[in-house]
Amino acid sequence: MRPRTPNPPRQWQRTGGRHTQRGRPLSHGVSSTRPSRRMAPIATRGTIWQRSCTVADKPTRRVNSYRPRWAAPGGSSIWARRELGAVNWDWRLGASSRPAAHLRSARRAGREVESQMVRQRLEIAWRCCARTCLLGVLAAGCSSEPPPSGGPKADVAVESAEAAHADDSGGLFRDVTREAGVSPPTGSWPDGQYLVPEITAGGVAVFDFNGDGRLDLYQLNHCAAGSLTDPGPNRLFEQQENGTFAEVPGAAGLDDAGYGHGVAVGDIDNDGDLDVFVANYGANALFVNEGGRFTNRSADAGITGEQWSSSAGFFDYDRDGDLDLWVANFATYDPNRKCTAGDDPTDPDYCGPHLFDGLTDTLYQNNGDGTFTDVSQAAGITLPGRGWGLACADVTGDGWCDVYVANDEEPAQLWVNQQDGTFEEEAVFRGCAYNMAGRVEAGMGVAIGDVDGDLRMDLFKTHIGGETNTIYLSEGSDEMYSDQTAQSTMGAVDRPYTGWGCAMVDVNHDGALDMAIANGRVNKGVPQPSSPLGLFWSRLAEPNLLFLGDGSGRFANASSQAGAFGSEPLCSRGMAVADLDDDGDMDFVVQHLNNELRVYRNEAPPAGSHWLIVRPMTGGRDAYGARVLVRAGDRQWMRLAHPTFSYLASNDPRAHFGLGAADAIDELVVTWPSGQQESFSPPAVDGVAVVVEGQGQAVP
Repeated sequence: MRPRTPNPPRQWQRTGGRHTQRGRPLSHGVSSTRPSRRMAPIATRGTIWQRSCTVADKPTRRVNSYRPRWAAPGGSSIWARRELGAVNWDWRLGASSRPAAHLRSARRAGREVESQMVRQRLEIAWRCCARTCLLGVLAAGCSSEPPPSGGPKADVAVESAEAAHADDSGGLFRDVTREAGVSPPTGSWPDGQYLVPEITAGGVAVFDFNGDGRLDLYQLNHCAAGSLTDPGPNRLFEQQENGTFAEVPGAAGLDDAGYGHGVAVGDIDNDGDLDVFVANYGANALFVNEGGRFTNRSADAGITGEQWSSSAGFFDYDRDGDLDLWVANFATYDPNRKCTAGDDPTDPDYCGPHLFDGLTDTLYQNNGDGTFTDVSQAAGITLPGRGWGLACADVTGDGWCDVYVANDEEPAQLWVNQQDGTFEEEAVFRGCAYNMAGRVEAGMGVAIGDVDGDLRMDLFKTHIGGETNTIYLSEGSDEMYSDQTAQSTMGAVDRPYTGWGCAMVDVNHDGALDMAIANGRVNKGVPQPSSPLGLFWSRLAEPNLLFLGDGSGRFANASSQAGAFGSEPLCSRGMAVADLDDDGDMDFVVQHLNNELRVYRNEAPPAGSHWLIVRPMTGGRDAYGARVLVRAGDRQWMRLAHPTFSYLASNDPRAHFGLGAADAIDELVVTWPSGQQESFSPPAVDGVAVVVEGQGQAVP
């Protein structure tokens, strides 16, 4: 039974067209409309922790409060206190109430105040909910309080690395970089000069640049350490018929002279060729593919700006048939700002992001004639954040592409498509802005996929050492999220590491998504003797992580089985996932701080496991954002066809399925970015199926 909602306080009076309390006007942005009567209670997903939750940045006097007439079983109750300008609201919490209902109601009430107050009110509501309810985490034996911010202690990082990683002999992934013909950068890599961009760059893309049917590699090179003005050229490696790679002279026109960070790949003019956008520390660049050669069309296309951009992604947000562009921007950086390790002025270190103001992201609408228009303001993209990784996909399940952005030491943002050309930021409302304890985290990379088999999209973010990476599982038909990091069991392993690139991918074809994470510190630690990077950079080196999923949202640490991918301490950043050798399993390509690219070939045993790759096409190009449903017997899987996830990377956009023992497909259904849904004749397993919009059977 739904708990009874409270009546508004009697002290509220109507005076002169504004609500007052005992005749005095309310300030701090409170509007002239009476507060909502539908204030639902905060709820839990487990045992309520009976304690107070006071959230206020400064002492305030209590002006008024709501006091709902319900309590937890046994008469116990919880009070959550929050601050709205000069007004403190109290909510009494009951065990039978639901967080989704509370947050929806809080959001409706919040629309009556100015935008800044809306954000403040929702943040406080979520923090109180997380801190008091704990979502059942106490049962898992975890503390309710998050760890201190900042990087891990050096001795902890070394101990964890030794415990979690074995040698690279055998294993699921083999380093084939040199035998594949991917050459290292020329010259030696100098020590760092503590400029922040030199520890955050490292983009990589996997795509077929010349239309020969083979995936190629594009590597973004940033400046040599200590320089922000002398970047090395980006490099392009063409895959040959024998599976090796050869560097393309001049990168076929993609040897951008900018300080490279992220990269996005997409066919912007629907001509069948893949075009490339490069996000730089400085001027960004758009390269149009003209038959396997690229031309910088940034100025002609309307791509402008000199700010620090990080990741980017192409997607059709307005359903007009062409690809638009989202660019995540980081911060206004001052290279003259210097920082130290602790209080020792003689021990320099890299500055933290909190010292620099975040930027708003940029949304470019494709005009259909080779040009773009910056529609960020008109689309409602006005909230700044220090953006790193992003995912462009239908997160809310309404058939329209949304954007999820990981922000550094700021709440994550979920920009929900309103289907009218605008977006609303709903990460707090939907439960994927903070961690379980209501704390902001240092978000880096983003992954998206269905890890628990409920056919809804779950979210994953990588973070700095000292914080666990966070996994949010989608719950219910209203696409709300809850932090299930403790239940996933990954947090106990990944907490000492700083994660960047990441991917939800079925590496062993058992039908369950696994988690791969590329790691590397941002502050100096203890030198890693096994790292090949030299003394300076070995202090930032960490091994990567691999977790195998069981299909329920729980994961087991398999880093010791990951072979070369999980054994060697490096400074990894961007990571792309793709089936490079067309054998049906997904390989990894990782870019590092020293501008060295590594290729890891998946060598998981195929015994008893089948697979399927689906490539949805629309209008002659890949249908970015398509959802693909496959059913085999009593099992079914939902996968996304999209390239934009991880960190600074563009991935193989095809939908990949591990089928386990299923040797036949019973059903294949595609939900297109246009909103149409079609079923197709079941393809054979262990192969690639190309499906084209309009050629299937419409699903009513």
